[in-house]
Amino acid sequence: MENKEELEAKILEIVKAQHKKDGGANGVNFGSFDHFLNMSLEERNEFLLRMAKEKKIAVFNSLNMRRITMPK
Repeated sequence: MENKEELEAKILEIVKAQHKKDGGANGVNFGSFDHFLNMSLEERNEFLLRMAKEKKIAVFNSLNMRRITMPK
């Protein structure tokens, strides 16, 4: 598995690209990172929520799922 800094950089790249595209209104879903994270759902969610706790990303609830965007 790649180190955490590399994984965080890839996640931030995807989130920043989507944020630039839609102004942060929609975000990306948690599954957008599964192709390179290769973690169980619990590990993936824990990893993403830790990034949110560190204010690297922001998690919000949309109508039918949790989504990730850049923090304000």
